[in-house]
Formats: sequence, C-alpha cells, structure tokens
Amino acid sequence: MRGWGRGAVAVLAACVLLAGCGGSGGSGGGTGASGEAARALRDAVRATEGAGSARTESVSEIDGERTRTEGALDWSAKGRPYGRLRVGEGGELVLRDGQLWVRLARAVRGERWVRQKGEGDDLVPAASLRLLLDAADAHRAGRARVRGVVTTHWAGRVRAAESARVREAGVAAQSVDVWLDGRGRLVKRVESGRGKAGLVRVTTYWSGFGVGVEVPRVPGGRN
Repeated sequence: MRGWGRGAVAVLAACVLLAGCGGSGGSGGGTGASGEAARALRDAVRATEGAGSARTESVSEIDGERTRTEGALDWSAKGRPYGRLRVGEGGELVLRDGQLWVRLARAVRGERWVRQKGEGDDLVPAASLRLLLDAADAHRAGRARVRGVVTTHWAGRVRAAESARVREAGVAAQSVDVWLDGRGRLVKRVESGRGKAGLVRVTTYWSGFGVGVEVPRVPGGRN
C-alpha cells in the first residue's frame, strides 16, 4: 500500500477489520451467544436491518494513527448496499451494485480509484451484531448514554474457533462492543484487535435511521 496515502490505508483497514470487506462471516462451529444475549442480538439484527439506511461516522485507529470517515449507507436491498463515505483528507469510498471502490488521496500509476474485493457487506451495521452472535461470552455490559441516547451495551470476544470471519483473518480473537437504542437498533460499535494492518480499533456511530441515500455513480479510474 506504499504511496496510497494514510487515508486510503486507514479506510481499507477499517473496512477489512479484521477479515476484510465481503468476508464470509458466519459460525465457525462454536456454540456462539446464548440466552439473553442471543435473543437481544437477534432482535437487534432485525431492528437494524429493518431501518434500511442511516448516516454513519467512524474513527479508525491503526497503531495510534486516527482517520475519520463519514457519510451514509443504504442496506435496504439485501446483499446490495450502496452509499458514499468521505475518508480522511481527500479520500472516498463508494459502494454500489455489489462493487466497492476506494478513491486514493494520491494517484497511483495514474489511477485514483481502486476496486476492492468483496461487496462491502461488512460495512453495514448488522455485520457487527452477527459477529458478536458468534461469541460464546457475549454478555450485557451495562447501560450508557451515547450522544444523548440511552442505550444497552453488549460485548464479547470472538475467537477464531467461533467465527469463520475471524479465523480467515488469521487472528486469534476480535473484541466487539455494541450499543443498542430503545428500539434495538445499533447506534455505536467498537471492533478491535490485531489484524493484517497491525493493532486496529474502529469506533462507528449510526444515526438518522431511514435517511434517504443518493445512489452514487460507479467511479472511473482517473477522476
């Protein structure tokens, strides 16, 4: 990734935390969440998916370097999320028609846009909820206000034996924390662990559920 610029590297690290955009996810054969946690997280998947879209902003930290990302995503068409995110200084991420593109802060070999593997399914909020459902130790971690909203905090540590997504990343475990509003929708998530990009921590907020999201143009290579 040399020459890509910090913003591009950061958004890719955030996107691929820890297993990569379009990672298979799903159970790795472990027992997964149970009891109260399993019920709450399954309800949250339905509530969050049902919202269809939201504004999002996140901060990616890679070995102490921070990059901010903000924009909006629509996931109402299952398997075909779309939207545009601004990344750091001059970077962008575009998701449309099952394609994921990153606009580099500086051109590489004359190209500003780089197509990424996968469809970006891991960028939608329910992805973290499904990942936490794989954690046998998923548990209620208390209540907190997130930007003025009263939420319930759920947390767990997903191990490679429990999740194909974590196992395929070649890491031992990934910590997942989620905060749900009174309607069960995901309003904050924190995923952290040591992956292919080093020590990575991504904190993401979701708001404005149901917001209209413009379908972005699929980018060309040089603009």
